[in-house]
Amino acid sequence: MNKIEVNHFNFFYGSFQALIDLNIPIRENQITALIGPSGCGKSTFLRSLNRMNDTIAIARAEGEVLLDGKNVYDPDVDVVELRQRIGMVFQRPNPFPQSIYNNVAFGPRVLGMAKNGNLDEIVEESLQGAVLWDEVKDRLHHPALELNPGQQQRLCIARTIAVKPEVILMDEPCSALDPVATLAVEELMRQLSVDYTIVIVTHNMQQAARASDWTGFFWLGKLIEFNKTKTLFTNPAQELTESYITGRQG
Repeated sequence: MNKIEVNHFNFFYGSFQALIDLNIPIRENQITALIGPSGCGKSTFLRSLNRMNDTIAIARAEGEVLLDGKNVYDPDVDVVELRQRIGMVFQRPNPFPQSIYNNVAFGPRVLGMAKNGNLDEIVEESLQGAVLWDEVKDRLHHPALELNPGQQQRLCIARTIAVKPEVILMDEPCSALDPVATLAVEELMRQLSVDYTIVIVTHNMQQAARASDWTGFFWLGKLIEFNKTKTLFTNPAQELTESYITGRQG
């Protein structure tokens, strides 16, 4: 079952077309990886899914991004609600300069999710979901910036899942992490995919091959190939895909 369906989607920065006629099915409770060289439109596409590009004055979109059958670009869509349903984890860990507890509690407070006095439960559940609880449960009120980069990224994931999203977007979430922390985040993604639909942008093709169920290969704003990850990496249908994943191109 598709959680998101992208149909004939085009995206422009002024007169420059960054994304060209994309058609992508994003399966529910699975991990979809997007690979391709820098500047090929992967991050632009990712930000298009929850309309984060709306903040760019010259940006505009055409086509459909259907979330459970509803086009997120319809005029009646509440963008705040959309970004609650489709959360995002960024390339570099970006914890707020507050306590660990307040980082996770921020979204639920803003959205009024803690009216029943269950904020402590939300924080604990979210930190457990990010496999961070055991490491921080005795220092919840310490500054989040005291955590190491891998812990900070897992804290940002906890902050994202605290507002109960349905989809998690991850833009190069491991690029600033060491190999041990990278593998921890990959394992976490696998665990999270039981409850969430995940879309990840990565330059690390080994990571895409290890961590994802489906992979899309982008090139100059176009989707060249989309398939099950194992098939795309072992038996690509397009010569350009094979050239890229073998290092001959890109």
